[in-house]
Amino acid sequence: MKSFRIPIFLLLVTFLLSLYGGSSIRHYAQAWQAQLSLAESAVKRADWGQAQDILADLNDQWQEKQNRLHMLAEHQELDEVETLLRRCSAFAALEDDAELPADMAELSARLAILGENQRLSLRNIL
Repeated sequence: MKSFRIPIFLLLVTFLLSLYGGSSIRHYAQAWQAQLSLAESAVKRADWGQAQDILADLNDQWQEKQNRLHMLAEHQELDEVETLLRRCSAFAALEDDAELPADMAELSARLAILGENQRLSLRNIL
């Protein structure tokens, strides 16, 4: 029985760390969605400077978390979010109110999916 203690302990630690990692990604995704919502409000008011600042701040926060995200999430999801974030920043710099709202909505959906995929659920396990 003593021979099982170390492997069980290691499995427990691994499980707890994975729960913590998923929880932190969900937290980041929710915070980024809130920031994106602020940027969407700025675009609706045609406050392009504020929208650009919010998107630049969001991009900075995204870049800060890249090492951790790449360890815990699927790379394709991360690449899609980063591509959309760059498109949104470019459209905001061009003050393009035709394309920007659609890309912001898609970015918000991708961030929601990123957070959802980290939840401990039967769907994600199977």
